[in-house]
Amino acid sequence: MMTLTLEEFNQCISDLYEQSQQIHDRWQLLKTSKGSYLVYSFVDQDHLKHEFHIVYSESYAVPVLYFNISHLDGSLLSLDDVWQLFTHKKTSKMYETITQQEHSILHRPFFVLHPCHTENVLKQVADQPIKKKFLFWLSIYGQSVGLPLSVHYAID
Repeated sequence: MMTLTLEEFNQCISDLYEQSQQIHDRWQLLKTSKGSYLVYSFVDQDHLKHEFHIVYSESYAVPVLYFNISHLDGSLLSLDDVWQLFTHKKTSKMYETITQQEHSILHRPFFVLHPCHTENVLKQVADQPIKKKFLFWLSIYGQSVGLPLSVHYAID
């Protein structure tokens, strides 16, 4: 099985956050009684706010990428609107796995890239250290929904 323990996940998000601080990136590490997670947000040229959360899935024992896209007034895009944003990525099947569900920590609706295929993605880098597996996952899943990820994270 190619999964992460909660401890490995927490180490990966802590490492990413520390690296983010060094390169002056936008990641925030939030710690709650329900678990720790990373947040990244930005406003694009179309005045849409993108907010990404990396959360641990206890069911699948893998990281999960939650995200919301909203207008500046706070109104969320619909699932159909989100699919339309990513239909240009025909080479990627990731947009087909976008669903809307309750955020596992915040308990409010978020879009999510369903984690059912994450283990198979991680198997492609099974021989790599856990930090590289995590970054590999993040680069694939994040890129599929517009999360910018600096190449500086790939540099040790």
